[in-house]
Amino acid sequence: MKLSALAEESGVSTASIKYYIHVGILPPGRKRNATTAVYSQAHLDRLALITWLRRELGSPIESIAALTRSIDDESLENIELMGICQRLALEASNVLKSADPASPPAPESSSVENDIRGVLHELGWPDISPTAVASMAGVLDELSASGYQVGPDTIRRHIQSLAEVASKNTSPITDDLSRDRICIEVMRGITMHNRLLITTSALVHASLSAMPRSPPNSAPETTKFE
Repeated sequence: MKLSALAEESGVSTASIKYYIHVGILPPGRKRNATTAVYSQAHLDRLALITWLRRELGSPIESIAALTRSIDDESLENIELMGICQRLALEASNVLKSADPASPPAPESSSVENDIRGVLHELGWPDISPTAVASMAGVLDELSASGYQVGPDTIRRHIQSLAEVASKNTSPITDDLSRDRICIEVMRGITMHNRLLITTSALVHASLSAMPRSPPNSAPETTKFE
């Protein structure tokens, strides 16, 4: 397809497409002649990825460029690429903070991280995501500091409660997809399902907290949680 058709099908202006090519996050089209280039489904997939990152995560061009370099690096396996996407999505949702260059280096492995890895080993699950382990450990440390009891049982309960949901969410992500599509599916899945989990948690906690205060054979109290 020509540039005008690419713009129409992708919903991205020709000016933006040219800019993305200029900064190196979108590959140039294949030259048909001296004045005309043609574009393919791969360009549509890349534009869909760029558009989603800009709109949903507010990713700067530098961050997108780093990701597209990983996508184009054929020595990087899909599972490694998915880990990069996971980290980007977690950082954007403030679950995982980017390292502060001025801060001291973190220890190689905390006791909570060891507990998480122990549960994964117990369940027979592969331990392939240091990013996810570190993110979960950070949240558990915050819970513990706030007075909540945290231990292997807490980790096991939360992991097992999400197993069925995660299995259904990840099943459509296969090597049959283009690497750009894999990135979109991973990051969109993490972002959207994290939002769903937060709102579902609010709903469940609100309903269950009202139930013990309800008199027998009566409807729950109507206290609202904003």
